[in-house]
Amino acid sequence: MSAALQQVLEHLDSGDFYSAHQKARTTATRLLAPPRRNPPPAGSVLPYDKKAQEAAELLWDAARRLLEKGQVGSGVDLGVMLVDDVWAAREVGCGKDERAKVIQLIALTGPAGAWRKTLTDAIFSWTAKTGSGPAGDVEIHQYLGETLYKEQDYHVASLHLLVCPTQDAAQTLANVLFDWSKLDPEKEAAVGRYAARGTLSYLESSFILAARTFLSHFLALALAAYPTLRVAAFPFPPPSSPLATSPAAPPPGDELVVTKLASLNFLQLALRAAQAGVGESVEKVKVGGEWRTQRGQGTKVWQSLLARYEKQVPWLRAPEVKDATAALGEIHLGLKPARQGNPLMDMMASMFGGGGGGAPAIGGR
Repeated sequence: MSAALQQVLEHLDSGDFYSAHQKARTTATRLLAPPRRNPPPAGSVLPYDKKAQEAAELLWDAARRLLEKGQVGSGVDLGVMLVDDVWAAREVGCGKDERAKVIQLIALTGPAGAWRKTLTDAIFSWTAKTGSGPAGDVEIHQYLGETLYKEQDYHVASLHLLVCPTQDAAQTLANVLFDWSKLDPEKEAAVGRYAARGTLSYLESSFILAARTFLSHFLALALAAYPTLRVAAFPFPPPSSPLATSPAAPPPGDELVVTKLASLNFLQLALRAAQAGVGESVEKVKVGGEWRTQRGQGTKVWQSLLARYEKQVPWLRAPEVKDATAALGEIHLGLKPARQGNPLMDMMASMFGGGGGGAPAIGGR
């Protein structure tokens, strides 16, 4: 144990939390200061040397102990200093040890006030810059999504889980959005909108396996809670269909569940259309005296699908949702709509402004 940490512990044991915080911060600042002789060129990255590593250990240990004493503000301040002034400044990646440490700090911070967001904002900014994912470290997002789900903060939990392409995160997201849907005054009639949040969002991120896992689990929850929704189920594609032998065919055992909600039927078909992509015709077309493969069949299927279900599902006709489905057509099926901004985020903001009574404002099934 370093002499500085020993002094921090002595201050903590005596209840002098202010001095403990100040001792940790000033010692870390001194350890992190660039050398006075032969300083590195301006703009260069300082090394993660022995002194920087000692500062990291001091800041983490002091932050953890302050949080355990209930000193959330002081603990988070040291945690942010660790992330910003040590790991981010020295371009240290988020490895197993760093991830375990920051998750422990997040857990000790708790949900009160804005302290956890202050800490996690710094963590995601650091991990996004050091290669852990464009939105920050996926495993930390998943941990935070699961934590917020237990706290019944469904909206924010879903935002963290949507950037995670893992099957575990997709199943948790299905639980989050289905539990959120139960607070909606429309009950079972509203579940399609909540299913759309997960399915369409994952598809726009090209997380097709996560989208499949999410929708399958969400459907199982919905049908268990509302058995009368189920109309029929059949293998997809049907064994007699030429699509069954196509390279774009879904894996064996895939099943399409027809429900009373057109929105749930649309999402199942939209997912499979996106998975198939532009595709080729499942049948050959005779041109002149020979049979040829007709390309672009997937694009036609997607356009027909939208045309049909926009008549049955009112919220699919909303401008922000149409922008989102147009974006999916561009990503997965080669369509090139003229659009600006981020239609998916606009859709999410419009459809899911809050839980319960503040949930999706767009009507329809």
